Amino acid sequence: MRQLTDPELQEIRKSILRKEISSAEILMEIYDHYISHLEEYSLSEFSNQLFELDQKFTYGYCHALQANFKTEAKKDIYQTQWKVIRSYFCTSRWLFLAGVLVIIFLIATQSRSERETQLLVLSPLVLLTITSFIFHWKNYVKLKPIKKAFRGNGIPIQSSLALPISERMHLPVLLIYTANFFLSRLFELPIPYDQIQAPLATLLTAGLILYFLSLMEVWKIKSKTAWV
Repeated sequence: MRQLTDPELQEIRKSILRKEISSAEILMEIYDHYISHLEEYSLSEFSNQLFELDQKFTYGYCHALQANFKTEAKKDIYQTQWKVIRSYFCTSRWLFLAGVLVIIFLIATQSRSERETQLLVLSPLVLLTITSFIFHWKNYVKLKPIKKAFRGNGIPIQSSLALPISERMHLPVLLIYTANFFLSRLFELPIPYDQIQAPLATLLTAGLILYFLSLMEVWKIKSKTAWV
């Protein structure tokens, strides 16, 4: 096994660039495979072996790998978050969850206006928004060396695992807008809203906090092995 030269590494990157891969995970997997394979051959065999690799990792094959990985990445993030959420309901954490609900309910009942209740519900969204900026910045820093190595690709390179996490960070905002639409209709009905305001705010806030904490746990888990 030999160390590849800089011109050889450049030739590998040029070859992979032509495949127009946007997933950082697939891009680096193929790049590492090229390097590990070509290190086993001499300088005189480099061109032939690079050609053989290009015949195997065709444009269509690489994009099929990428499409499958993106599908599996979304499924993996969903399953991981659901697993984390279920872990919160184990026996050892029931007391913690009950304490959180009691605190939120007490704050909700002490709210003097509808505005204060809305701020209570929106507080987890503010945390999620701030975390989203941090998440995107850290992801940008992690991907910067890859983008620099494969500049000229013409296609934005992004982590296929970071995308579903980012989408889930924005999902609660959309849900709140939708909920706000239905709540505006609720006010028009003969329902004693003052009586359900505190329990409703408690459930929404607790649900958003649970969602936020589980998503942070998913980010922590995936950051150890992925480009997130």
